[in-house]
Amino acid sequence: MSDMLRCEYLPALHPGTVVSEDQVHDLPERRLAPRRVNGPAATGSPTNWEWLETGVASGDVLKSSSDARQHISYFVRADRDGLMTRRLLTFTTNENVSARRTIFELLNQLCDQASSGWPLLADTAEPALPDADIVVRRSAATLLANTAEPERALAALNASTDATVRVALVSAMPWHKIPRRRAILRHLQSDPVPAVRLLANIAVFDEDDPAAWPALDAAIRTDLQASAGVLDAPGFRPVKTAGQRWARALVSLDRENTCCSWARRLANPTESPQVRLEGVQMAVTAMHAWRAAPGRITPMLTGLLKDGPPEIRSVALHAVAASLTASRLAANNLAELMDDPEVGSLAATALGCVGDHRAVPYLVQLMRNDSREPRLAEAFRAVAHAGADPDTPVAAARQILAALPASCAPELPMRVLAAFGPAAATAVPELIARLQGAENDTPDLTFYALRQIGPGAAAAASELRQYPTQDATLALLHVTADREVAERYLAELPEEPRRGRFASRLLTWLAQNGGLTVRQRKQLRSLFRVAGFEEVESAGALWLQDGPAIAPELLKALPKYLADDLYAPQALRVLALMGPHARPILPYLDRFLASRQRVDLTLGDLDADMRADEMLLAAISATREQITR
Repeated sequence: MSDMLRCEYLPALHPGTVVSEDQVHDLPERRLAPRRVNGPAATGSPTNWEWLETGVASGDVLKSSSDARQHISYFVRADRDGLMTRRLLTFTTNENVSARRTIFELLNQLCDQASSGWPLLADTAEPALPDADIVVRRSAATLLANTAEPERALAALNASTDATVRVALVSAMPWHKIPRRRAILRHLQSDPVPAVRLLANIAVFDEDDPAAWPALDAAIRTDLQASAGVLDAPGFRPVKTAGQRWARALVSLDRENTCCSWARRLANPTESPQVRLEGVQMAVTAMHAWRAAPGRITPMLTGLLKDGPPEIRSVALHAVAASLTASRLAANNLAELMDDPEVGSLAATALGCVGDHRAVPYLVQLMRNDSREPRLAEAFRAVAHAGADPDTPVAAARQILAALPASCAPELPMRVLAAFGPAAATAVPELIARLQGAENDTPDLTFYALRQIGPGAAAAASELRQYPTQDATLALLHVTADREVAERYLAELPEEPRRGRFASRLLTWLAQNGGLTVRQRKQLRSLFRVAGFEEVESAGALWLQDGPAIAPELLKALPKYLADDLYAPQALRVLALMGPHARPILPYLDRFLASRQRVDLTLGDLDADMRADEMLLAAISATREQITR
């Protein structure tokens, strides 16, 4: 690391603050105000490192959003072998096993950010392979495989007689980088450790040798039960079961039939519970990868909902709930489970997310009980969109708001009111109270709910005028339908604004409600040249203004957004609005609809990626129908 560091990214410091390396340990303490750790640290660190000891003891260093982790990441990025990294390494020999587990997990996470080997970490990992704790041994082996030169990691593998270490090394080994890997893997295929054999067989799958696949599948199946619960134990990275790893290999070869077939066979009641769980995991991986898989897999999963042991039943229900397609196919099964005290909330939420009205009373009860079911707001949006009776949900949301101080704006009731839009107009008094009682935070959710209610919230107009924010302005526009609200804001912008999603929304509203002035048309054209939301949202207003004359430009601009879950809904709405004039886009839509694999999305959660693809598929299919009418 250089003698001096510039710390623009540390919020506790003024931009441009210069910090010397020997002051690194002081900075986090001033910001974190740490608690004192009970008992002296084994490393004997000075008190100005106490924030780090506290973070390791509490596990906060593993939380990406924590102050401790942000400071660690900042200084390690600045110099990966510098003072911060070396301080972290002192915990690898800490007498407290929890501290050793935490620090090795942290080092593995930091290693994910590295683009090449990291000898300093490899030098620390190798001596920890004989650690007394099995989780530390796994983590140390994983770290060694990820940071050492391949020859060194292979030497450690050959020298080790510890099954835990050997499995972790084989699991984490970057086989694609290793010369003579086939000879090494062939040797490991006869290893005495079942999980090592299974991993070796998975690693030798080859697209160019499909004749070998059946034998490899059979060998993996033989070792599956003995490997169950081994490869997803704490300390492994990635944490994937034996069935998930096998399924990922099948996905990489596009072996959909094989993957679905094995999932059904393994989940059969004649198999052991461990093997049946692996079958469900393979089913989930198949659904993540292939669009037709839910239709092929759901009958097996619904069978497990009826007859499976509790653990298998729970995993199967989560698999059904993760997919919108599977939830629709299993709707009656989900409805039967809504009264179950253990799984009823998940079943009701899944059923609600596909717009099934039977879920509404259960969703309302979950809201009243302050449930933390993660997709509850999504479920309310879906049933509202499907025309569910708004009376009970709206009344429940109003009661919750009325029972809370005016300064509170609980998220779920607000989103429920927004979901039902104009039908939630009876809640306007409670929403006005939120505006009047707001203290520290801008009541953005209140603005959103009022905007969705629209003209029925006219009584809130005077309160909305008290807020100069964009969200309040947009709500005011939808509530009052007063063009002057938008025109006043746009008049303050230049004729050719460089950015402005909010401006695009205002221009679109004006185009829908009386049209644009010459100056506003120039603003719209300028925003249409800005890639992203501005271009996509301006496209609809351009169509409303110019009609078929603008079609060639829109058909050139919009296709690049159709595989993006964030931009695609608006782009598709514009194409549907264009109707027959969008026919040149049909080949693109048809290619998307014909694809067997899911679109490559990166929402950070495989289940969310799958649902986004399912929604995108449905939206594109509906748009195609609009265009071809």
